[in-house]
Amino acid sequence: MTAQELIAWRERLGLTQPQAAFALGVSLRGYQKREADEAPIDREAQLATRYLEEHPEELPWQVRTGRGAVAVLFGAKDRAISHAIAMLEADEAAKPQVRQLGPAGSVMEHAEIVALRDQLS
Repeated sequence: MTAQELIAWRERLGLTQPQAAFALGVSLRGYQKREADEAPIDREAQLATRYLEEHPEELPWQVRTGRGAVAVLFGAKDRAISHAIAMLEADEAAKPQVRQLGPAGSVMEHAEIVALRDQLS
């Protein structure tokens, strides 16, 4: 895999560099070096890119607030939802949204998170 192929993979999945680094389990700087062709793209990263492209349901989840660009990444949906509920409990005005990364990623809007929190209470 070349640096250009890595960039094309990230763009096909609609990921930012930090999101792609998180998805591959590498540091942001390490990922950026791979894209800049300053570091080799090891076999593990190549296999992970192929797997994530074939199984987009395995892409990480993101929690965003209604206040702007605040975003936190999680490897699993249940952890992302738990974080969003904790945000609501700390600040009802946070209006979190949970979204899976990628072109077909599902979204859980603020109202759905509130409803789920109320069901669990």
